[in-house]
Amino acid sequence: MDLPSLAVILQAALSPNPDERKAAEQSLNQFQYTPQHLVRLLQIIVDNNCDMAVRQAASIHFKNFIAKNWAPHDPDEQHKILPADKDMVRDHILVFVTQLPPLLRAQLGECLKTLINSDYPEQWPRLLDWVKHNLQDQQVHGALYVLRILARKYEFKSDEERTPVYHIVEETFPHLLNIFNRLVQIVNPPLDVADLIKLICKIFWSSIYLEIPKQLFDPNVFNAWMILFLNMLESPVPLEGQPADPELRKSWGWWKVKKWTIHILNRLYTRYFPIFETF
Repeated sequence: MDLPSLAVILQAALSPNPDERKAAEQSLNQFQYTPQHLVRLLQIIVDNNCDMAVRQAASIHFKNFIAKNWAPHDPDEQHKILPADKDMVRDHILVFVTQLPPLLRAQLGECLKTLINSDYPEQWPRLLDWVKHNLQDQQVHGALYVLRILARKYEFKSDEERTPVYHIVEETFPHLLNIFNRLVQIVNPPLDVADLIKLICKIFWSSIYLEIPKQLFDPNVFNAWMILFLNMLESPVPLEGQPADPELRKSWGWWKVKKWTIHILNRLYTRYFPIFETF
């Protein structure tokens, strides 16, 4: 199925007419295993010239299909995603997720979780290289977004399953520290800076939840992180843009940063207090 035809079917799937909607859904089910179907869905999701409702329908269909079929429980299942299509999805989803508005990014974020939990590191060894490159390039938000999902995969893993996280910390934390340091020095920072710092906090939290990686045992490195967290804890929350409603403030970016900073410091103090005595 070509791209225009797929867009027409997705539009029909939104029809208030139940017969038209059912026919469209049957067509989607009929063609979902054809080569490059997933790639065409991705192209619609990121097409700014396409109706947002259609893009959202494509993202939901894409997410549901990935969740069900990317790593099927039955290895002998008749319908499988072609390896070439998997490669194309892995290559493109990383670029596309950085370009989308939050509503669509959330859907692709769920897909990324499925892909990372299934494929990293064995089937997706280049993922960490992509993250490292973009932490030093112009796609910092996308790299942090992906790294957050990657770190979260190992948040609750037992010792023998945590080996990959040591490599992740070793390869990315020096870059995270540099980014964090630059962000806290911005005068009158906009709200998107809070979003970046919040992602860094979440990555750090997932990486130290069960144990402190050995890369942080260096007193100079550990202290550099602590200075930045204390800086965030003590810095006044910007007044500009702050919601007047106390309930809305809870979900506002800068108060989220405060919350995650407190989570981290409390976790370090209550779980790892003996380590502090060595510094």
